[in-house]
Amino acid sequence: MEITRALTSHLAPNLPPVSILEGPRMSGKTFIARKLVDEGVWERYESLADPLTLELARNDLPGWLESLPATTIIDEAQLISELPLAIKSIVDEPSSIRRYLLTGSARLGRDSLGGSDPLTGRVRRWQLAPVTLAESEDHANAMDTLVTRLFDESIVADAHALDVAVVVNRGGFPIVLIGSLSPAETDIWVRDTTLGLLTDSVLPDERFDAGIALRVLDAVMRDSAGILNIAALGQRIGLDPRTVDRYLDVLERRFLLHFLPNFATSAARQTRARSKIHPVDTAFASASIRRASPEAFSSPVTLGHLFESWVVNQVIPCLQFAATGVHAYFWRRPKDHAEVDLVLADDAGRIVGIEVKSSTQVGLKDAAGLRELGKAHNLVAGYVVYSGSKAIRLADHCWALPAAALA
Repeated sequence: MEITRALTSHLAPNLPPVSILEGPRMSGKTFIARKLVDEGVWERYESLADPLTLELARNDLPGWLESLPATTIIDEAQLISELPLAIKSIVDEPSSIRRYLLTGSARLGRDSLGGSDPLTGRVRRWQLAPVTLAESEDHANAMDTLVTRLFDESIVADAHALDVAVVVNRGGFPIVLIGSLSPAETDIWVRDTTLGLLTDSVLPDERFDAGIALRVLDAVMRDSAGILNIAALGQRIGLDPRTVDRYLDVLERRFLLHFLPNFATSAARQTRARSKIHPVDTAFASASIRRASPEAFSSPVTLGHLFESWVVNQVIPCLQFAATGVHAYFWRRPKDHAEVDLVLADDAGRIVGIEVKSSTQVGLKDAAGLRELGKAHNLVAGYVVYSGSKAIRLADHCWALPAAALA
């Protein structure tokens, strides 16, 4: 079984001269890279995960780059921190026709030149998330238009119902989907993979304690879709808040977590603190919860939080395909804690609100947060995304939407 990924068609060598494809290990970056070479879209594939290739590149980086064909994919590019600056020198040459696709299992190219990005103005960044429902159902092209359809309400349609426990257990890593692993087998794979991700040297000269990283990761995974309170988190697991914050950086750089800032907070005051935190893949959170308490996983509240993260993970990867800039938030009003799980805001000031319910039934009360958001902002469309099958009009520009319609 081969899963077509939505990003593949966007990765031809073109302008700008450098493309960067980032994402967690085992999400499919290498498969895409090799496929692009096999199909003749790119000329050469090189992997810095190969010890000999890494040695050759480190020994004479400019010479190694010059020896490569005009269109080359360099996998695990984050392993040489000087690589972005060296590529900048090459593509800045007036007659250069070289094109590079760099893949990374950690964020790359943002720490050179005193913290600035040497590839600014020369690069298009893409992020490969775990497989979405659209991709697993062979509707990868639907991801290109999902954001547009949410804003103009053309997404509204009936769809098949979802089993919440099944989809959050399965998550989106290709090996789980293709192998049809059981929950128990998935838990074993998650355990082994997590340890690998936290002990592999995916960034040069990075030093941290994998045991502490796992403690922090488990703590946030077991509070999926929770609002981050670093001081409380540190107290709960017996760590200084500064240590917690540093390890959240480690986990975010490895694409295990993402953070949604509060749309109700001034942009000038946006920090990671008090953001809503989501696992990049719900299989990791599900396994972590079961390790702590097998009974907790079946709790409707727990499943509801995991389903919220699962829905977020269907939408966030599609933002990079939007024709104009679209940013993701959650919304929580401080005075009364009115809340909406996911808010999309485009560069024109238009807002889409998405509330997530794991139930197969939905009612007017489930749209209460959307109504409050609409009073404060230019809400062009609101959705209560739920696990049932019927699209139901709740009010003007407000719909109950089957989660499967996101595919």
